[in-house]
Amino acid sequence: MYDFKFADIGEGIHEGKILEWFFKVGDKVKEGETLVVVETDKVNAELPSPVDGIIEKLGAKEGDTIEVGQTIVLINDGIDSNPIDEKKEPLTESKSAPGVIGEIEVSSEVMASSTESSNTTKTNINKALATPVARQLAKDLGVDIKQINGSGEFGRVLKEDIYKATEIKKASQTIAIPKVSVSAQGEVEYVPISNLRKAVVRAMTLSKQIIPHTVLMDEVIVDQLVELRNKVKEQTAAQNIKLTYMAFIMKAAVLALKKFPHFNASFDQENERMVYKKYINLGIAVDTPVGLIVPNIKDADKKSILELAQELRTVADQTVNRTVQLAQLQNTTFTITNFGAADVAYGTPIINHPEVAILGIGKINQKPVVINGEIKIAYILPLSLAVDHRVIDGADAGRFLSQIKSLLNDPMMLLLS
Repeated sequence: MYDFKFADIGEGIHEGKILEWFFKVGDKVKEGETLVVVETDKVNAELPSPVDGIIEKLGAKEGDTIEVGQTIVLINDGIDSNPIDEKKEPLTESKSAPGVIGEIEVSSEVMASSTESSNTTKTNINKALATPVARQLAKDLGVDIKQINGSGEFGRVLKEDIYKATEIKKASQTIAIPKVSVSAQGEVEYVPISNLRKAVVRAMTLSKQIIPHTVLMDEVIVDQLVELRNKVKEQTAAQNIKLTYMAFIMKAAVLALKKFPHFNASFDQENERMVYKKYINLGIAVDTPVGLIVPNIKDADKKSILELAQELRTVADQTVNRTVQLAQLQNTTFTITNFGAADVAYGTPIINHPEVAILGIGKINQKPVVINGEIKIAYILPLSLAVDHRVIDGADAGRFLSQIKSLLNDPMMLLLS
């Protein structure tokens, strides 16, 4: 019997909603066939069957919410084992279960002190009684789960306990915010926010709470870049490649990151150390009908401008259609966001935690500038760079931005690199 669980896929995703089953109990399924579509905060994921067999039991119905570590389906694959009673969580069971992306180690172990009993309080327990999903949630929100008094059976820590502890922690660290009372004089409409918007709320709040942002803004003359793109865009279109300015900007960012590796890093505050990434996964903020999602281009430093343009178009389309693979949302090292798409020149972008910087791109416009003492009309690209001021000083940020400006001002350097 194969117990197929909803794997821990990271990115702050703790649960999913069953959208559609393609099989029912008693059906035969082959390895690789899509079993179910699960809606998470960021994508609609198609989960393939990990084995050949017969569907014995579905772990949830369409419309139900499942958590990380919970059984999605039991498949009779002809191998004898003891299927898990979904009503009882095993105390010491760990196995490798294929999830949304490849095989991910999943544990359903519940950690508890050997001295605990129904009459024992959590005061003297070394490790809290909680499920893996609760532990991961506490870790993501920066809460010490051992300090939480669980409201579940035998003092088990529930998700609600963690959220409550998070609010208490915030209240102790920040100025109290008065409650907002909604006027009842006029007509109002209450609209719950989507799961994706809730994820954005958590991510943005976390970033602004932890990271002291500082933003540098500047402009770069891109006449040569505009001329180069206009020369080659028809040729690239013939190869079914839409060559946008973003591909050149991505290449410039990659070269700047290679010269300034501390921008392609994360800050491990707990251990007071920098984590330098030897790979560059370039995140691109994509505006979708349901909210902002940031997929990334893997190993962007190993790709040409045309390869970046082609992959960017593919990933952006998949993101808008909610078919992007979860792997494309994970392990981003540096992010670019495009204000120009919203007809905006400048902004103050919020860093994608735990990254240490983000580059904002504005709309290219023609405007008068002074060149060699003469006023000329030039194409100008606005740039906004936000950095984590704990680990990146303003001078370093200025040098990084100057490097990007230099490359975009003379795009032949991008082609020769």
